[in-house]
Amino acid sequence: MSNREGYDLAYEYTVRFYPRYFTWVQFHINSENSQQESGESFANRLTGPLGMGPEYKVVVAINDDTIYAEAFLDLSNGPVILTIPEYQNKYSILQLDVYGNIFSTVLSANPPKNGGVYGFVERGTFYDLPDGVIRVEMPYPFTTIAIRIDKYSSSGEDHIAAANEFRSELRMQTLANYDPNSDSGKTLVLPLFFFSPSVKLMADEGLAKWPESFLTTLQEAMASPETQPLTDDDRVLMQRFNTAFAVAKSLVDHDSGPLADIIRGAQAAYAAIINRWQSHRGPTNWIHFDNVGHWGTNYLDRAALTEYIQVGNDRKAAFYANAFVDASGLPLDGGSFAYTITFAKGQQPEYERFWSMTAYTPEYIELVPNELNKYVVASYTPGLVTAEDGSVTIYVQADSPKTENANWLPVPKGHFSLLFRVYGPQGSALAGTYVPPKIHRGLPK
Repeated sequence: MSNREGYDLAYEYTVRFYPRYFTWVQFHINSENSQQESGESFANRLTGPLGMGPEYKVVVAINDDTIYAEAFLDLSNGPVILTIPEYQNKYSILQLDVYGNIFSTVLSANPPKNGGVYGFVERGTFYDLPDGVIRVEMPYPFTTIAIRIDKYSSSGEDHIAAANEFRSELRMQTLANYDPNSDSGKTLVLPLFFFSPSVKLMADEGLAKWPESFLTTLQEAMASPETQPLTDDDRVLMQRFNTAFAVAKSLVDHDSGPLADIIRGAQAAYAAIINRWQSHRGPTNWIHFDNVGHWGTNYLDRAALTEYIQVGNDRKAAFYANAFVDASGLPLDGGSFAYTITFAKGQQPEYERFWSMTAYTPEYIELVPNELNKYVVASYTPGLVTAEDGSVTIYVQADSPKTENANWLPVPKGHFSLLFRVYGPQGSALAGTYVPPKIHRGLPK
């Protein structure tokens, strides 16, 4: 094997399968938490955090706009039944494979307002479902389902209590244990510290400091029967990499031999993932991708999305714009500057659900701590001030602006990033052509 061959194999292997490292580790972390808290298996169990804050780190770029209920569905032992109570307010259902590719089912396409009972069944298998259970065919036996329930209506009505109640009444049971009259399988709501391990930190530092261990974990994930879909091309790549990696590790010279080439290839892949996202800036220095969840064979974009906005919705469900620098291209720094983002009259995006602005740490994309425990300024924010000229200004700074505190997004006295969301995008946001306003830097502090 030539030096270049090992490098190229590791590069392609890391880029293509990078998202699987995240879902593999997240599943095993959450499995341990579920066993510790309830003594039950984590697969086929809806869970969600009690509240939201910087302690939540297990999923990249978590939002504080919605109440979460998520589960890893495992149909290898038979169907799984999801019971949804009647709920007239806004919520959405996202269904993904282990790489973050989005697929549509009758359930995710039209989340029921009047409730219903749904049976997830692996395609090509034959099971008799109980009367009244709506069959939902799944393309793979192991997938993710994320239910996001809006905290506020599009007009700003507080739905937090109703959303929490709805989440608590969701029930997920296996067919073998299904009982429509039982309370078993209700969403397991866990304290935030259960969600505190940062998988992004594990991936980033793993590739930087312990690349051999990272690649070994990724191999284990890819070898799992839960890892689907796998194309013939995927399997060829896996076999070639596994052989090269095994041979390289068996040789004595690790510092300059084939293993070193493989490590350099994996680390080059990580650098390419970062660069793909960070270099994709629009005219106002916001980063936006229009292919979320539907990448095809664009594995680099898929890996970059995992690194920065994991479990992202597709363009029909949400518009995302991410910023790490201001209008002049300088890194966002709350210790040195205060910032304003002004939406002129008519410049706010059109939406069915909401728009929101959230601050995150720049490295691991976690919510930033602040004394108010305030992580978002949104279209629904109580008391949001609209100026006489119809504009809305968001004050992005470490200290209170003293006036218009509803419009204040607290940030740390240091570097940070911003994520702008539009849920239920309409108009230019739905078309993917919406351009968020510039982030203007004030005078030095």
